[in-house]
Amino acid sequence: MDKETMLKEIEEKLKVVNKGILKPEDFDDSQKEEIEDYHKMLTSRNDISAMEQTAILDELSKMRK
Repeated sequence: MDKETMLKEIEEKLKVVNKGILKPEDFDDSQKEEIEDYHKMLTSRNDISAMEQTAILDELSKMRK
C-alpha cells in the first residue's frame, strides 16, 4: 500500500478534523515502514482513546520533514 493511501486511512481512523494534515509529501520514503506500522495498528483496532489519538498524531507530526 502506498504512503498516500495509508495516511488517508490513518486520518479517517483518527477522525482528524483538519483533513490533509498528513500529506504524503511531508514524509520521507524512508519512513514508510513506520507509517505502515501505525496504519496496521490503527486498522486492527475498533476503538482508539483520545489520548492514543493525540499521541499518534504527535508522533506522526514529529516524523514530518
